[in-house]
Amino acid sequence: MRHRPAWYVLAIGLIMLARAISADAQAISLASFTQSEGLRSLEDNCLLQDQSGFVYACTENGLFRFDGHSFQHIGAASGLRGSYISALHQDGVGRLWVGTRSGLYVGNGQHFVLADESSHPQPVDPGATLADLDGRTYMVSQHRLWQVEPAGTRWLLRQRFDAAALRATPVLADITSVFSDGHALWFGCAKSLCQWNGQQLRVWSEHEGIPADTWTSYLRGQDGTLWVRSPRYIRALAAGNDAFVNRDLPGARVVTAYLDMIQDDQGRLLTRANDGLARWDGRHWRVFDKNNGLPDIGIDALLYDRNHVLWIGTYGRGVLQWRGYDRFESWQTAQGLDSSPSWAIARARDGALWVGNELGGSMLAPDATRLASWPLRAPPLAQETIGLHALPDGDMLAAYYSGELLRYRARTGITEEVAHSPAYIRNLMVDSHGMAWLCTERGLYAYDGHLLRRADASVIPDNAFTDAKEDSQGRIWISGEAGLFRFDHDRWVRIRVNGAPSGQDFTHMDVLPSGDLYLAGDFNGLWRGRITDGDTLDMQHIADELLDDTRVYFIQHDRRGWLWVGGTDGIELYNGQRWRRLTEDDGLIWNDIGENAFFEDEDGSVWIGTTNGISHVLHPAMLTSPDALKVIVTQVNLGDVAQKPALAYRFDDASGQPLTLHLATLGAPTRRTLQYRYRLQGLEHDWVSSDRSQVDYPPLPPGDFVFEIAAYDPDSRQLSSQVQLPLHIVPPWWRRWPAVLGGVLLLAISLVLIWQLRTRHLRSRAYTLERLVAVRTRELEVDKQALEEARAALWQQATHDALTGLPNRSHVLEILDQAMLEARAHERPLAVALIDLDHFKRINDRYGHLAGDAVLIETATRLREALPVEATPGRYGGEEVLAVIPGISVGKLTPFEVLRHYIAQRPFRGDGIPVDVTCSIGVAWLHPQDRDGFDLIRRADAALYRAKTCGRNRVATAGHDQENG
Repeated sequence: MRHRPAWYVLAIGLIMLARAISADAQAISLASFTQSEGLRSLEDNCLLQDQSGFVYACTENGLFRFDGHSFQHIGAASGLRGSYISALHQDGVGRLWVGTRSGLYVGNGQHFVLADESSHPQPVDPGATLADLDGRTYMVSQHRLWQVEPAGTRWLLRQRFDAAALRATPVLADITSVFSDGHALWFGCAKSLCQWNGQQLRVWSEHEGIPADTWTSYLRGQDGTLWVRSPRYIRALAAGNDAFVNRDLPGARVVTAYLDMIQDDQGRLLTRANDGLARWDGRHWRVFDKNNGLPDIGIDALLYDRNHVLWIGTYGRGVLQWRGYDRFESWQTAQGLDSSPSWAIARARDGALWVGNELGGSMLAPDATRLASWPLRAPPLAQETIGLHALPDGDMLAAYYSGELLRYRARTGITEEVAHSPAYIRNLMVDSHGMAWLCTERGLYAYDGHLLRRADASVIPDNAFTDAKEDSQGRIWISGEAGLFRFDHDRWVRIRVNGAPSGQDFTHMDVLPSGDLYLAGDFNGLWRGRITDGDTLDMQHIADELLDDTRVYFIQHDRRGWLWVGGTDGIELYNGQRWRRLTEDDGLIWNDIGENAFFEDEDGSVWIGTTNGISHVLHPAMLTSPDALKVIVTQVNLGDVAQKPALAYRFDDASGQPLTLHLATLGAPTRRTLQYRYRLQGLEHDWVSSDRSQVDYPPLPPGDFVFEIAAYDPDSRQLSSQVQLPLHIVPPWWRRWPAVLGGVLLLAISLVLIWQLRTRHLRSRAYTLERLVAVRTRELEVDKQALEEARAALWQQATHDALTGLPNRSHVLEILDQAMLEARAHERPLAVALIDLDHFKRINDRYGHLAGDAVLIETATRLREALPVEATPGRYGGEEVLAVIPGISVGKLTPFEVLRHYIAQRPFRGDGIPVDVTCSIGVAWLHPQDRDGFDLIRRADAALYRAKTCGRNRVATAGHDQENG
């Protein structure tokens, strides 16, 4: 090779460095898998997806398989005893080869055996050190290449190159890696790259594009290009070429055996950079690092699986998933976003993307990867950019919550306040005629480019409005607290909404070109109706649990007619056939969406603002058809014993042993909401839902069962195909039919013999029982009588005053309510008397409470004697008695005067001491307007008060009753 001058080498280096863009300034949404997700070590050396779709992670503390939720350890119970996993490979027939420091294992993913059965198994070197070609497996052990071949039921290991070959080609004594392209073996040999096709060995040199270094990693690209890598170099050999070309990552200096290279769907190469992840797009490298959200730690393993999921194995942070790789781009404050939340997004005529947010706004220039401050200069008191609209002349219209409507003049760079709303602005919409509609907290305003005017106040009330849309006929629709309104032919009309939970309190809506109107409000769910030329709209609820549980922040449709609903839990996307929830699991930067933060770009991509950044949905169509779910029963355990995989299971001795089934899902990216729905036919009728990948059953009874299982993803509303696993539990020998038949015969003979003895015994026993029954019957009759007496005593205690024996307050009120019903039903008069002993406190103070109690007892006796038979006195409280007296004519006081004289005619025996007692009586009769007994008692109480204030020892009636009397 001709010597290059120093200036030429320096120029080439600067060009390559310029081609390596330091960072694609976007925020990466990562899912992290650590100890809480099953990993026992956070140092991940390699990643592999097998032919059935399982993802494996090899770590410094074991091998793990991903079941759709978490990683499950594959260890000694499966035959794999090595803990430090240095390499992993699946051959052409599906065998899984696991390299460890304690030897090479081979298995099917569930069960493994040690391939090297010698007393000192060969350790497998770390890195890309396993490969297969032509039915043989090759491994690198202690820097030598070994060949593994089947020998009956065993495996034969031998060094591929003998001593003569090592003497002839010394570089073969220092093998660092091995790779098969299907035709030949490639391996790092000392500081060179070797190729061996079974007969010939070729050592590639620097003039063929391979400089001296330790070559550790390989990739056969989708176009047939062979990529090779060392710590400092990356070279590519196109199909048919005889020399590698330079694809070096500038500044690369990572010295490790783990330098994975993979390709994504677009054929772009991904590999480790010094401090992150590098991607080759065909012309230059882009590097993603801590500025994009990747952990500031080494990347040891990469995998782009068949479900378009990018896996990243790290040295110290576990396994990561780049959620939404190549489907979402996101920006946060670390990528230049001014602040969060983001409320408004628009693209100016010059191609710059404007983002309005909490503190102002940012701008993403065309072809830029990092946001910068926008040129708009708002007044100092302006708060929260809630609306943006790009004008045809290149200017930008911005609405602020605090009321400012600003216009940025693109030609001059001047910001002009063109209008100021008298109320806080909630939303901005510019129609096809250029009219700007401002939804405010106190009505609707329109700006025509010159003046800001209030919408027709005779129709549009002074309430808060939150959304405005233009339909395909050019009509304007607004929604808010006061309801739904439409502007058509210069006239506003209020739309009567039928079917929704409320005719008002609407928040967001959208009108699709098809004529469908979607509506949300301060109530659960989303509602759909069909617009007409009339003033009514019939709405129907969209029956969907996820929509019912979210708070809607915008409803928008794109050019395809697809519906986008932003809310508290992500984005609900409807393509006309099915709903699909988009969350952080899909790559969205944050689940809490910003109100009205939706923008569809010219290329059909969609921008979403959230309370923690903005996301760019690159290919919406890719999100509406999720990969089909597949559920697998990976392992069945009876007790502590793992069973061999089978399509059905028969257990001959299962008594007392629990049953455990391990589950996994394939065919879809990881989702935190994924559920299993299962049941065991023969034991369970209803389906059970769980997010656990393990199902436990207690010991099952003998019989036939079928375990049915399906996976369900609520976000995509997708249910997998059902898997059935038959289980047959064989009963123990004494419960099988020969033993049962013999037992039946023995039982029959025994029964005949026992019958005769039993008959004789029963006759004797019957006589004894008859006598016992007679005795017990008498005892029961006595117990019954005692029970009835106790019940009556309890009723008496609950309804009567313990001192006087009169009905207590609650019972006498019940009697009054019943008496009122009967009086009204038979149109009979009903009187109520409140009787109070005069100066009763003096009796207690002078003679003592025992004397007072004796007076109350004798009062109760005199009341029963003096009142009519149909009257019912009850103790209302203290010395106050309420008497319910039906049948006494209105105004007739004679019975009450008799009662008063009867109380006062002779002294009471107050604990053996004669005591003179008088009473005051307030009487009221039932009136038609009385609502309840308390109305009647209230008037009687007023009459009692009158009797007391007039000197006591007298009868008084309520005023109206007195006039009637």
